[in-house]
Amino acid sequence: MSPASVAHAARRLRGAAAAGVAGVALFALRDRIPDPDAVWASVQRVNAGWLAVAVVAEGLSMRLFAGLLRRLLRSGGISLTRPRSVAVAYARNAVSSSLSAGPVLSVAFTIRELGRLGASKPLSVATLVLSAVYSTTTFAVLGVVALLGGDATRIPALIALAAVAAAVLALVRLRRRRGGRRSGASLRIRAARDAIRPTGRDRLVLAVLALANWLLDVACLAAVCAAAGVGLGPHTVLLGYVAGKIAATVAVIPGGLGVTELGMAATFVGAGVTGSMAAAVVALYRLISYWAVLAVGWIAWLLLRDGVRARLAAAGRWLLGVVGRHEDEAGVRPVG
Repeated sequence: MSPASVAHAARRLRGAAAAGVAGVALFALRDRIPDPDAVWASVQRVNAGWLAVAVVAEGLSMRLFAGLLRRLLRSGGISLTRPRSVAVAYARNAVSSSLSAGPVLSVAFTIRELGRLGASKPLSVATLVLSAVYSTTTFAVLGVVALLGGDATRIPALIALAAVAAAVLALVRLRRRRGGRRSGASLRIRAARDAIRPTGRDRLVLAVLALANWLLDVACLAAVCAAAGVGLGPHTVLLGYVAGKIAATVAVIPGGLGVTELGMAATFVGAGVTGSMAAAVVALYRLISYWAVLAVGWIAWLLLRDGVRARLAAAGRWLLGVVGRHEDEAGVRPVG
């Protein structure tokens, strides 16, 4: 089978998986489709204080992801300032989450930005690969905790874990029979490890940053629940969060729009939340964690352009000149 055929089959599989997730969510919501007026009424009653906590939590989550990139680059000998790392983190997220070929374009964008700061291409690729490894691994841990923590999901989760373990063992044995030939993914990970040599302390810090990045995003969702007056336990919030993220991963739509919301809402409705309240929670959470972050990301993308920064600097100098002339005129004006 050619690479193009494999890619086409993968896209069809992802589309089918996304349709399946959406179908299950719609089935769960079939009798509780909320009325838009009821959803709006629920949104209007939110607690502004808890909503502010949600915004702060999401901002800290993005900042910690930027810290993950900085730590990896520092292990490779490149120093990146905190403001620049935050801008790159927001901008790459905006490219990845809003364009049809976003993940590929965000990789190219990040490699170019890091290259402008002095990072070699192997180091830039290593930074992206290892950040993905740490983020994926820590999210998998959260997913296992969420699935094993519920009575209804524990048995299916154990079966799925056993199936994954069996598949991994089969792949390892198959590779040994073929003489130890490595897959493309394993070769990229090995090359990343050659480009970046983190110490034991670095690995611990990287794991903590990746896990804290996810946990603060979960905290954003929990704060939105508190703002809307929805009393959900930590496990239910985590389960809804994991369901939404997994739905976004399998969806072919940028940002998992629609599928993410359905996955979260179905989880909360299944936990006993009314349809209007679940819709209000999901809408507010996505407004903060997706749309607001997306807007900030595109602003960061613009500010990272040399031409835009040059025009802003010129405008600033012009404004300072105007203010300075007014002050000079005021200073020489006769008194009385």
